Amino acid sequence: MLSLKALSARSSIVRRCTALSARPSLVRCCALGTAQLRQQSTANTAILKPDPSIAFEHRSLGELATLWAVYQACSSPRFVSAAPGIMDAMKDLRLSWLSNAIIRKTFFAWFCAGETESEIIGCMGRLRDQGIGSLIGFSAEADLSSSADDPAMASARSNVKADAFAKEYANSIRMAAKVPGSIAAVKLTSLVDPTVMFRVSAALETLKRVFAKAQNPAGDAIRLSEFLDAATKSIPGKSADKEVYAALFSLADQDHDGLVDWVDMQSAFDLGAPAVQAFCINANTECSPLDLQDFLRLIARAHGLIRYAADQKVRVFIDAEHSYFQQAIDHVAGILQREFNGDAGPLVYNTYQMYRVDTPSRLEADYRRSQREKWRFALKLVRGAYMHLERTRAKQLGYTSPIHTTIQDTHTAYDRMVELILGQMARAQHAGSLVPALFAATHNNGSIENTLRLIRSSGVDMTGEPVMFGQLLGMQDATSYALAKMGVPVYKYVPYGPLDEVMPFLVRRALENSAVSSSIRGEGPLVLAEIRRRLLGGHREAPSSSATNQ
Repeated sequence: MLSLKALSARSSIVRRCTALSARPSLVRCCALGTAQLRQQSTANTAILKPDPSIAFEHRSLGELATLWAVYQACSSPRFVSAAPGIMDAMKDLRLSWLSNAIIRKTFFAWFCAGETESEIIGCMGRLRDQGIGSLIGFSAEADLSSSADDPAMASARSNVKADAFAKEYANSIRMAAKVPGSIAAVKLTSLVDPTVMFRVSAALETLKRVFAKAQNPAGDAIRLSEFLDAATKSIPGKSADKEVYAALFSLADQDHDGLVDWVDMQSAFDLGAPAVQAFCINANTECSPLDLQDFLRLIARAHGLIRYAADQKVRVFIDAEHSYFQQAIDHVAGILQREFNGDAGPLVYNTYQMYRVDTPSRLEADYRRSQREKWRFALKLVRGAYMHLERTRAKQLGYTSPIHTTIQDTHTAYDRMVELILGQMARAQHAGSLVPALFAATHNNGSIENTLRLIRSSGVDMTGEPVMFGQLLGMQDATSYALAKMGVPVYKYVPYGPLDEVMPFLVRRALENSAVSSSIRGEGPLVLAEIRRRLLGGHREAPSSSATNQ
């Protein structure tokens, strides 16, 4: 394992720890987390020991009562399913003021940081005081919608909206900088018309299918003839399209050896290049030159945000979204990581949803790309948040669901990718090469325990936060506080924004929580037990370390 002195000589990761000096409890994690894991190297007992008493000790009885009511509501599928209809009815009756007031005092108060800067910074500061970092995010969501507007008018309107979102994300970065060590989250669908994102993703999906069709089972690099044959068979069009495909292949064959693999194609796929633009239009007849111009504007907005984040010394996480947007999201994330994830440490993290069947292959390909292009691979690993939507849409449109059929398949995929990344991390630290960075976002105590044990067994040096953990604000607090107490880097996802804008996020959060009822059912009784203890003056019950499903 590399010493702190050797690591400092090799890169500037240690300087990132120094930048966190305003957050001493998290600076200590650099040495304390590794030390505690070493101390338990021969122990058979669990490393993670969630203790709800630590998480509850700063909460008033009234706050605990509100939390218990919120958990009870979230654990009721009937209530959660009816919530959108209730909200619409209240709006029709001009009683939104009443429903909003209730939401603001319950769901909003617990799952969101607030609406004003003072509320948001205050929430982040309270977490920091407990040794917990903040991943701040403006929680407005975007999805496909139908429009009969003239394309030029629709483009102009969406660009005005996207510019406004870019300003808000810059505001997120500015607020994150006020609490050193904090992270900002960005949803790329907010920075362009989602329809444009969908069309570019569709073109990229087509390219990926063509490439897979041209490859042999071993996944080797392909020749021009193989690419042309697969493209002309997979994409309906005129014979002249072969010129388009040949131009794209030539663009990817940068070493002129006549062979191109998927990483070559990823690296060369520049939407500013005529060959790439022509392919996108051929691959998806709905993709227009105007769409491509708007997508280039998205890249410019994202680039400006990351440049500002670099100046502010704030890391940025690119959120994963619906599967039909993800290819385009990954494309933009790769562009940003290639430019900004250098020796100074990872600045941009991409998010991978392990409930998707294709995620392991995508993740491994992206890691290979980072090695070839020599930038630090940084990822946020999640299970996924759009399961019901994805399955419903697949059924309606008649295609195979991209989601694993069982939750156990998702668990297995998550743990395998953690093991893969930690193995690569340990080897890179030993070799003195670029070290990947992992943010394990999970409420599953089993996965957290597994990750802690792998960190210990693989000899990963925790200096500079190469591994971080994350949970949602207002959920799994016993786990978050236990990790903080151990000195392990842990963050809360801290959403914020106007109530009307954040409502879609709150509804989805409630839907997720009802779907993973074991998580809510496990936390609700802990809150109730603490309420009873305070009212009756009894002793705290022993904490439970059972895993949840997130």
